[in-house]
Amino acid sequence: MQQVNEQLPIPIFLIDKNLQILGCSPEAEEQFNVNFSLLDVIEGESRDKVKQQVHPDQGKRKLEINVINQKEQVLLADLYAGWESELHGKVFIQIKEESISRVTDMLAELRTRLQDTNFELLKEKEKLEQALIENDRLSAPFIEVTEDLALIPLYGEVHEDKMNIIREKILTASFERPVTNLLFDFTAIGEIKGEGLLVLKNMFQSLTYMGKKVVITGVTPKQAKRLHELDVHLNITFIQSLEAAVKKESKS
Repeated sequence: MQQVNEQLPIPIFLIDKNLQILGCSPEAEEQFNVNFSLLDVIEGESRDKVKQQVHPDQGKRKLEINVINQKEQVLLADLYAGWESELHGKVFIQIKEESISRVTDMLAELRTRLQDTNFELLKEKEKLEQALIENDRLSAPFIEVTEDLALIPLYGEVHEDKMNIIREKILTASFERPVTNLLFDFTAIGEIKGEGLLVLKNMFQSLTYMGKKVVITGVTPKQAKRLHELDVHLNITFIQSLEAAVKKESKS
């Protein structure tokens, strides 16, 4: 049998139109039990496909077939066939498991990298969440102006999560300190959301029950409409400006 010398390091068969093997490459001999017919290396269910499509009349063909290696293993492969004349053609067989294995290794490496990236992103997300919580906590500082007056400026959007953090901090500070008058400054407040408004209402109620006097200043007309939705009879005083509120409460 003629040995086919090719530059490509893959199994190559030189065949006639009856699929008889005229020659093969060393790689073909290493991987398959090479006998007289190409069909000897083709698994049973793929033989009809090869018979029908690997023929001079069909020209160039690429088929997905099952082949049998020297270890009698059935492997998925791509078969490439081409004809130089009516007398002989060449068949290249590329085992798919080899390329799939390479792809699988690449995917495994990529998955590991993605997991590492996701872990880093998760840590960054946790840092961001902690920063947002700290920002919410600092958005309502409890500033003692006098022995009986504390200023509590609020910043940003009034939403449920922020107000829950603020509520706990304000109630704790109000309980621990003998300040009676609490001046809430809304000048730097943005949108007041419904859930945040409910927490605000509960905080004002708690402060009232603790004997504190709540004064609100810096309210815009839009905010005033939202605060009107509190719809509770609380000891709350509204004063237009922060300066007027500080002067009034300092004198009282």
